[in-house]
Amino acid sequence: MKKAIGLACLLGIAGTSGSLAADIRDAAPVPGPQPGAPLLSSWAGPYIGAQAGYLAAGSDIAGPGSGEFHLFDLKGFTGGVMAGYGKQWGRVVGGLEGDINFVGTTTTIDTGFAPDPTVTQSQTRMIWNGHLRGRLGYANGRAMIFAAGGLALARVENKAIDNRVGATATWNDVRVGWTLGGGIDYRVAPATTFRFEYLYDNYGSRTLAAQNVDAVSFAERVHKLDAHTLRAGVSWRF
Repeated sequence: MKKAIGLACLLGIAGTSGSLAADIRDAAPVPGPQPGAPLLSSWAGPYIGAQAGYLAAGSDIAGPGSGEFHLFDLKGFTGGVMAGYGKQWGRVVGGLEGDINFVGTTTTIDTGFAPDPTVTQSQTRMIWNGHLRGRLGYANGRAMIFAAGGLALARVENKAIDNRVGATATWNDVRVGWTLGGGIDYRVAPATTFRFEYLYDNYGSRTLAAQNVDAVSFAERVHKLDAHTLRAGVSWRF
């Protein structure tokens, strides 16, 4: 009798252990830690880059009191380098940026009278320009839209040419004005950003003093200049 009871107990324990093992085998595995979505780098910190684009400038020269007026259409390539620093507060991004650019624009017009208008000519050339701008942007994922404005500088050369005697008056100066524009930065890698933007630069007017070259007198004139630029760029953050 005792042997029968012991055998029944052993069989019960074995059955319970088998059921428990089956339950453990059938239970769903506990999920481990899931990798989170990769976080994009902040827009804060320093960066350097390069840009290139197309510049179209409006330029005119007027002779005070003479009624003389000449309009120049300056168009051409521009390209250069930039550097800046940004700070970020949530989705709001602010910063300061500077750039310097080569500008390939020169226009010469004939100012003489018939039958030979080429007897006298006038020429305007923009050699380089640069900007020091504050930027304010709004970040959304990989993109940041921004507005920027501040100081604009340009090296400008003007010439008045008298081909009858081969005399040329030249005025070289650095213009100081203001700039305003905006665009979008798009993050293509944690440290690499592409940009597309528009800038408007206004350099105001400058009086070009009268000059005497050889036996030719070149009268005083007033030169006005502004420019529109579309450009694309790439920058690297570190």
